Amino acid sequence: MNSALARWAAVALGVSTALFAILVAVLLLWDDVDRLDVRFVTWVNRTAPEHVVDTMQVVTYAGSVLVLGPVALISAILLARRGRGHAAALVVAAAFGGLAATQILKAAIRRARPELDEPYVQLATYAFPSGHALAATATYGALAIVLYTSLRARRERRLVLAGFAALIVLVAASRVVLGAHYLLDVLAGTVGGVALLSALILAFELAPQGRVRLGVRRDEQTQRPGIDP
Repeated sequence: MNSALARWAAVALGVSTALFAILVAVLLLWDDVDRLDVRFVTWVNRTAPEHVVDTMQVVTYAGSVLVLGPVALISAILLARRGRGHAAALVVAAAFGGLAATQILKAAIRRARPELDEPYVQLATYAFPSGHALAATATYGALAIVLYTSLRARRERRLVLAGFAALIVLVAASRVVLGAHYLLDVLAGTVGGVALLSALILAFELAPQGRVRLGVRRDEQTQRPGIDP
């Protein structure tokens, strides 16, 4: 495994998978976790300022299929037109893979949604893990990787990573503020998104046709393989 990107993805996959397994174990085996989760989401729901709630009601759409679907498809079209088909495929796979993985995990674990006196959002589907957090992490993480590997300036790379990381955190936080999820749900969704994205990157990087340069132009491949250490 010579690609720096593949090495980073392998480490991220191992760590995030272990963390997700721990969160599932905590949910299933620790009797007090529901009580603590209920207490926290209730406190957030009651104390969140009105302007924060209003902001989160908008931000939360950034993790919905109504936004992630078009973002992924438009990004894929633009990337494909620039001759970066593998990067386009990664973004689409991350977005729709995240949505599919969420439904499978929710059906398997079947955790109920928070029951609050005055919830801002009422949903009848299962809660664990947060689909918004998982899909947003996978999709925006894929876009961040594609842009990161396309840029040469270190400052621009840092801004890209910081910007997408902030967006993911805000989407995850919005689900708790609005009372749609417990804290454990969004933590699991975030690490689950990291695991999915890492697995996809490894699959692309270790494909039989050779390592996939997700964002690097062909004339730069020999100078800058993957992510700089």
